[in-house]
Amino acid sequence: MSATPTAPTRKSRTIAEISPDRCTGCEACMAVMPHDDCIGKASNDITLPTTLIVCEVNVDRCTGCTLCLKICPWDAIAMVPRVSGSATA
Repeated sequence: MSATPTAPTRKSRTIAEISPDRCTGCEACMAVMPHDDCIGKASNDITLPTTLIVCEVNVDRCTGCTLCLKICPWDAIAMVPRVSGSATA
């Protein structure tokens, strides 16, 4: 039985930030995320249509890989400085 890591061990000085005004909820970013939960839906409300629920970044899991930034067809993702104290070397 192997242990699954609970968090990435390396993080960059920048993290992804998704603009809720530009995000369409298409989930392209979620398709390329390197970790299971670095990006997720902003709401778990199953009564809403999927396209009305935008995506959001889990700042504690984002490694700054920029894959989501490169794939987003709506230019809704930007890299921003990581807040001090949340980075793990």
